[in-house]
Amino acid sequence: MLDEIQIFGLLGGLLILAFFANRLSRRTRVPDILILMGVGLLVGPVAGWIAAAPFRIFTSYLGTFALILILFEAGTELNLRETLRHFPAGIVLAFLGYALSFAAAASVAHWFLHLPAKSASLLGAVFGCTSSTMIIPVMQQLDIRGPVNVILVLEAALGDVIAVLTVGSLIDVAEGDPLVAGLLSGILFGTATSIALAIAAALLWWWISPGFARHRFGSVLHVGVILTVYALVRVAGGSGLLAVLAFGVTLANLPPRAPDTAPDFGVFHSDLSFLVRSFFFVLLGVSVELIAAPYVVATLLVLAGLFLARLLSVVASRWSLRGVNRPERRLILSLFPRGLVNAVLAVQVATSKGEALAFLPSMAFTIILVTNLLVVYAAIRFRAEGSKP
Repeated sequence: MLDEIQIFGLLGGLLILAFFANRLSRRTRVPDILILMGVGLLVGPVAGWIAAAPFRIFTSYLGTFALILILFEAGTELNLRETLRHFPAGIVLAFLGYALSFAAAASVAHWFLHLPAKSASLLGAVFGCTSSTMIIPVMQQLDIRGPVNVILVLEAALGDVIAVLTVGSLIDVAEGDPLVAGLLSGILFGTATSIALAIAAALLWWWISPGFARHRFGSVLHVGVILTVYALVRVAGGSGLLAVLAFGVTLANLPPRAPDTAPDFGVFHSDLSFLVRSFFFVLLGVSVELIAAPYVVATLLVLAGLFLARLLSVVASRWSLRGVNRPERRLILSLFPRGLVNAVLAVQVATSKGEALAFLPSMAFTIILVTNLLVVYAAIRFRAEGSKP
């Protein structure tokens, strides 16, 4: 166990690291999570300075907390009028990309690793979605606006929610129950419950929040409301993350009830999500273990399947990508990073399923690393094409 000096020294060092990793990412286009995971890997498994065991209990909770904050923020940035205009492209890419990626990863798990259908489906569900926690910062760093930004953010946000609903429904399917029927019923119930409760909560908060708009700790209250919405929807059997996204979208698109009372989600919310996200990825690096030889080959096969699925989904949805030129289409093809949601779900599945899927967090670490290196390549290439006369 760490003593008091080590704990506070570690916290201070991680905060400083997170700040400079973010600054470096803005200059080099290298995603900051690569730096954070790399440092965690260095101080944990490589150097042995930090033992993973004391931190494993926090990893899943930190990841979920970061997802809650980031999905809410993503929802507040979606203008409904602009979103609906590009909704077909975003929804086609999200569902088609998820379905093909799910099928590719699950097939590798079933046929190569010889996992039973439910376990293979859980692996496919974990790696099916593109990560909004990576897409949103990349869009900001490349200063991309217009159709491409809306399509990719919408695809990633929907993908996060689809993955959470699918994994949750698969975990809840009892042994011996029909897999497909249980999955579909769980997703339909979770979606309907989450959206209905989120809209009701947003309308209620929109009505009463002006009374707290000028209070000093209003931002803290606002985060408390977001977490309460997440918890209540989970208790009701819905998806808390979908509810948080719908809560943010609804609040951002309601008119202000009075002057100077428009929702301001401010610096506090952004800083808090950055802080929690940074800690999660360092702890993920600390907790990673070497993958046994069979899983190395399986990981490479999953990566190949994800790339093929991305290629097929972009080609198949080409008809819906209106107003997107060739360099932007190539960018869309290369941007399918896995990130926070995949890591969180991998930890949750490994915890709930024990030894059968204990390798999943390490596989997730590798897949996140490789797909984000592809993001670096795509960003450099896109910048170079934009600079040509």
